[in-house]
Amino acid sequence: MDAIVEVRRVSKKYSRNENSHLGYGIRDLFDELLGRKRSLELRKDEFLAVNDVSFAIAPGETYALIGRNGSGKTTLLKMMNGLIKPDAGAIVLRGPTQALINLGAGFNADLTGRDNVFNSASLMGMGRRETESILDEIVDFAELEEFIDSPFHTYSSGMKARLGFSVAVHLKPEILLIDEILAVGDFAFQNKCFLKMHALKKAGVSIVLVSHSHTRVIQLCEKALWLHRGQTMFQGPAKEAVQAYLSHLEAAEQEKLARQPARPAEPVEAQAPRKLPEKRKSLYGDLYDPVDGLTTPQVCLLADGEESLAFPVHSEILIRYEFSLQREFHDLDISLDIYRRDGRLMTSLSTADRNLLQGMHQGALRGEIHIADFDMAPGSYALVLGIRDAAGCLCRNVLVEFMVLSGAGMSWGLLDFRYEYRIQGETVWTNP
Repeated sequence: MDAIVEVRRVSKKYSRNENSHLGYGIRDLFDELLGRKRSLELRKDEFLAVNDVSFAIAPGETYALIGRNGSGKTTLLKMMNGLIKPDAGAIVLRGPTQALINLGAGFNADLTGRDNVFNSASLMGMGRRETESILDEIVDFAELEEFIDSPFHTYSSGMKARLGFSVAVHLKPEILLIDEILAVGDFAFQNKCFLKMHALKKAGVSIVLVSHSHTRVIQLCEKALWLHRGQTMFQGPAKEAVQAYLSHLEAAEQEKLARQPARPAEPVEAQAPRKLPEKRKSLYGDLYDPVDGLTTPQVCLLADGEESLAFPVHSEILIRYEFSLQREFHDLDISLDIYRRDGRLMTSLSTADRNLLQGMHQGALRGEIHIADFDMAPGSYALVLGIRDAAGCLCRNVLVEFMVLSGAGMSWGLLDFRYEYRIQGETVWTNP
């Protein structure tokens, strides 16, 4: 059986300079009108956004494009949809195609949602009566009953995404192209969309999905293509592609951490006097430099006895911190907050839980926290240390950024539990 989608050695150039990009585009258009073949030779400021990429998709297959932002995924999807032309290679789609790539793409901002549905349906060759038969289903799925007769430009980004997705999946496509655009919807609607894509997959629709949700990719897709700077890094089973991509990200983050200079201990006399802490906003809440009389806290992480900023999940961890009180403070509370790098608080470890430092008033302080099994899922994290006394905050700063590595396994969600899986009383899987 012939592939329903074929991408054959496709490449696409772009210029980093907007003015030269426009000029190059006009020149290429004239060359094409004169019958001249496009050249892949890079001109000034140009780069290959997609570089010699090939793959094929069988009818009814679901295929993912994964990679970092700027890797060429959306450019490739736009070429598949005919929005832009490749500079080399060919793309063949053998069937009616619907795409959801940009919010509101193909919709007229001044028309109502209802009118835009009819316009989209007519472009797919559907008559008015046929469109009316599925209109209620489209509106109900998009949850826009109250707004379907409002002008499209009054819709929020989430409403635009809901209508765009609903139209795309209900107009009977054989090929569906979906970008990460679903990320703007709420969590409930995202789940609804993926359930719908599962149903379309069972009905034989071929789906090409660009997504940063690796869980969704593995659950929905048979195969995946990992792109990096426009080039194919891996092509094959979805789970293997995701594992290869995540291993690459971990290695890159480890290299980045290794390049970070060590934080030197600050002598007390080098600190500028400050009566009140200076507040700064961050993903991890308000941050404050140390007040006068408090040395800058020092923190280190030890994994399985070795100082490290990158360690496998389930390592034995020791967190050490130290600072000095150069004058008297009362009723100290020290908190160690661990955040995921996107700002989500994972846990807070505080001395206030057991009133550990009520008797501490002045002098050097060294603390240790031992964690026998660090089971947070692989990813990047930040350790924020905060110090308070009876009068308020004395210091709160990001002192360590670190990584938890996946090793050979896959993790889902926030934590990676140790567990034993049994089916009909027989152990079939132990993690780890």
